[in-house]
Amino acid sequence: MSGDASTTPAQDELRERLITAALRVIADHGLGELTVRRLAEVANTSTMGVYSRFGGRTGVLRALYTRAYDMLAEALSAVPSGDNPVADLIALARAYREFALASPARYWFMFDQASAGFQPDEPLRAQSFQTALAPVHTTVLRATPDHLGALRASYCLWCMMHGLLGLELAKVPGTPLPAVQFEPDDQTAERMYLAGCVAMLTGLGLLPG
Repeated sequence: MSGDASTTPAQDELRERLITAALRVIADHGLGELTVRRLAEVANTSTMGVYSRFGGRTGVLRALYTRAYDMLAEALSAVPSGDNPVADLIALARAYREFALASPARYWFMFDQASAGFQPDEPLRAQSFQTALAPVHTTVLRATPDHLGALRASYCLWCMMHGLLGLELAKVPGTPLPAVQFEPDDQTAERMYLAGCVAMLTGLGLLPG
């Protein structure tokens, strides 16, 4: 996000450097380590620099929240569209999973800000979520022109994606279950994720049963 007319290029550069540093801190050490002091150290600036650009840790978290959703939107928008909208939805589901696995701490922060002591206001939350899932909804509309049906299908598909990713990030699909002779391998989580997405698309009538 570029600065407004009241900021200088140097201030804009510092802001971007701090956001990049914040993403690095949570990816490497988790949200608990994202303090003003640690952020200043990683960004090679002073704590005053953090306060001057964001007003404190809450301002950093707000900027981080917005940037994380921008990054998700960019990742989904980069998925090319083909002639088959259902195949494109599977490709979007894959891209969504790859985004989450690239930085689990960033992904959890996007949906569980309470653990970080930050609460985005409802307009920001709604805008961020809608922006990120716009490529999914646009693709569903190509498969079913019914607007209300497409909204329902988009939300249901995301619920399946998010739920399965939550289990994967909690290492559930990688846990052996001797009672049912379930021995996972390295591809188990991905297979379960894709199977769940296909099942949801089938249940929504977007794939033949």
